[in-house]
Amino acid sequence: MSISIVSVLGLTAQPAFAGKDCECLGNGKRIKEGGVMCLQIGSSQRYLARCESNNNNTSWKKISDGCPTAGMSPWTTRSASLLPG
Repeated sequence: MSISIVSVLGLTAQPAFAGKDCECLGNGKRIKEGGVMCLQIGSSQRYLARCESNNNNTSWKKISDGCPTAGMSPWTTRSASLLPG
């Protein structure tokens, strides 16, 4: 009887570790742990988040409100005149 108790305790006392290839799912894409992406929530809310592991589960951690965008100035006639050709 004591052998079965020890074997059960041995099975339950072992820590569970997340796999080395953990991923988060966001906007229909799989992102590896540590990866960052812009999450779209509903039709209007967007924020930048990082895929992290917490208690053997992956989850998104919000980094900042909104998402970065590329800043481009509008095309002007002066810009066009600077192009070769």
